[in-house]
Amino acid sequence: MRAGGRLQGDYMRNLMMGLLLQAGVAVSVSAQEQAPQAAMVETGTLVVDVKPFTSEKELPKKVDEQLKSGALEWGVRDGQVVFSLVNKQFIDFPLNHMTRYGQQETLSLPAGEYRVTGIGLEMTTAFSVKKVLERGAFVNEDVVAFRIEPGKTTTLSVNPVIRRDATFAVNFWMPTLMTRITTEAGETPETALNTRGPASIAWPQYTGPLKFVAK
Repeated sequence: MRAGGRLQGDYMRNLMMGLLLQAGVAVSVSAQEQAPQAAMVETGTLVVDVKPFTSEKELPKKVDEQLKSGALEWGVRDGQVVFSLVNKQFIDFPLNHMTRYGQQETLSLPAGEYRVTGIGLEMTTAFSVKKVLERGAFVNEDVVAFRIEPGKTTTLSVNPVIRRDATFAVNFWMPTLMTRITTEAGETPETALNTRGPASIAWPQYTGPLKFVAK
């Protein structure tokens, strides 16, 4: 009897363990089946294609060599693409990409609408960084817009060029960043990202989220 009772006890204990494991699996599977699946985020591809530097006018050899090895700092966040010629320490936006002239970067982005903003800088005579920013920096908001379509590629081309009619202060040469969007449907006309115009917002008057303000 004792042996039979012990065997019966072992059998019952093993049976209970088996039931508990099966219950655990059943609960786990049931929970997975009942849990709503996370919505899949549709994505497309953005290619930022920075063209090699060119000049429509003859430049000093040293200047030409320096400009050909130049690069652009830019970033993407919350449907906004920002290119900045102002040092990132003054910008409250993640400029975490640096693409050299003649190179490109490819990103996978959520499908949706995107806007491109340029932060430009003109050379001015000043004796402090603050004055240089106040006189020379400006923001061109939403210069171009595009849409990332699921599974498709959009190309944002930036063509840095010194225009024939451009004038510069001594030792200060700033290419015009001519930008266009290319998709399967076609391409947009080129638009300058960093040219000051009637819609440009001077740095002192700009109160938007791209300006870093120490607190």
